[in-house]
Amino acid sequence: MVNLRKSRAVALFVSAACVILFAFIMLLTCIEISAFDIGFYSIEYEKLKRPEAIGISQKELMGVTQALLAYIKGQRPDLNIKAVINGHERYVFNEREMAHMVDVRDLFIRGYILRNILIAMLVVLVFVLYVLTRKDMTRWLFKAYLFFLAFLAVVCGILVVLISQDFTSYWNYFHYIFFDNDLWLLDPETDILIQMVPEQFFYDIVVRIVTHFILGMLITGLLLGSAFLLINRVKRGGG
Repeated sequence: MVNLRKSRAVALFVSAACVILFAFIMLLTCIEISAFDIGFYSIEYEKLKRPEAIGISQKELMGVTQALLAYIKGQRPDLNIKAVINGHERYVFNEREMAHMVDVRDLFIRGYILRNILIAMLVVLVFVLYVLTRKDMTRWLFKAYLFFLAFLAVVCGILVVLISQDFTSYWNYFHYIFFDNDLWLLDPETDILIQMVPEQFFYDIVVRIVTHFILGMLITGLLLGSAFLLINRVKRGGG
């Protein structure tokens, strides 16, 4: 009886760990998808009237954006980009802006590494869970997933309220946590980078990330639930 309880406790812990790891992987993936969706930038630039505010054409602004995203991905060595702004050709970004983007690129690189580690851990834990539970693995995973979705609903509800009330403060906290300098404090009057992506842009992309994350988790939950019901039906039929 004691061994059975220990086995169930271990299975519960492993299944919960699998779900949590999967959630972090999903979140990092949603961040990547939103951050590199060039179509989203185009829509936001038109919505926020960025070409007019900067004094650049939409076409050139999209070219600058593509170069910027290529740099973050490591596909471009530098940000020495020229464009016609207010009728004059000039380098788009100054030294402070480029130094900040070095930090941003490093943050994304660390995110990729973290996601790869989490995926490897998830594969190992799923194998361990299978060894522990065999044919009941989907039941354990689905049960843990339901509990996590309930927890996620509470967390996301709180997050939505906080962001809606004071996005600026929480966006600043994000920078204090993930950056060890103040290079992210740019001047909207002179720095093109912050003119391209003002605070409203980041509010919109955070909402987009959270929305995609919730939808991804719900769809995965439906698929996992369907798999659980199907396997359970097959087992009953076999019995």
